[in-house]
Amino acid sequence: MDSTKSIQEDIPESALAGLSEESRECILRLKRYRAPPLPDFGLVKQAAVLVPLFQKPGDDKLSVLLTTRAKTLRRHPNQTALPGGKVDPEDPSPIHTARREAFEEVSLPLKHPSIHHLTTLEPVLTILPLNAHFKNHIIAIPVVCLISDLSIIENLKGSPDEVERIFSHPLKGCHTGRVEGKDEEALVERGSEHWPHEEEFHSIEDRIGATGGYRMHRFRSSYTPIKGLTSDILINTAAVAYGSPPSFERWAPQQPEFSTVIANVVLELPGVINSTASEGEAKVLEWGGTEAGVRIRSGETWHSLA
Repeated sequence: MDSTKSIQEDIPESALAGLSEESRECILRLKRYRAPPLPDFGLVKQAAVLVPLFQKPGDDKLSVLLTTRAKTLRRHPNQTALPGGKVDPEDPSPIHTARREAFEEVSLPLKHPSIHHLTTLEPVLTILPLNAHFKNHIIAIPVVCLISDLSIIENLKGSPDEVERIFSHPLKGCHTGRVEGKDEEALVERGSEHWPHEEEFHSIEDRIGATGGYRMHRFRSSYTPIKGLTSDILINTAAVAYGSPPSFERWAPQQPEFSTVIANVVLELPGVINSTASEGEAKVLEWGGTEAGVRIRSGETWHSLA
């Protein structure tokens, strides 16, 4: 059977019919994409984020739905983010976590025939300062979907405790490092609070963190800049969607891949066992992280987790 035909059968033709040829190809590449199976992340905190893609009326390219986090949040206030958050112990999968969090944050329906799951991409890791403790690392799993009914976008409403603004950005801008036409006109003013950088659209900064070298990408948007974890996820999403690496240099010199960094962070964590098992018996954690009754080892001492 023709592989393209079988992929299209997974997405209703009505969902693809309104897309430009470029957008259609992007969606089919994402639908074909299969990331390696997720490894056991042990005690590293886990999260899942949703990458909702859609094509605006009169446009010929894909946009991605973004939020600006509320200023009152303890972590990363007033920063651009994708809908998502940390897993709950009862979450059965990253897809469930991402969709649940998107419902809680922006009221994206949990189930809707016009929201089509496309793929799950490789996990990324928050990059922390050199002196940061491993407990502060978070592994995020990107879950990509297509929204084919634009009335869903129009009816979104941000949770006042979590979201200051809902906006969008052209996915292609995270692949080319440029924004053109009406999208450029909508960008925040250069030299303003949200874009004080000399570069017109895309700024980079190489730094050293707890996991080694890291290139911070920043993209000028219509509101708060896209940077850090969110930019890393969107660069990868765009590379898969457009079938090629970004037009800019993605990595800092000798920057390790996220898979290598995550493996090293997991290896540095203390051992994990079930409190009902012998101390030499390993506890295999399912998606959702640690559970009640799990203990961790620090040196020769075992501690119960709250």
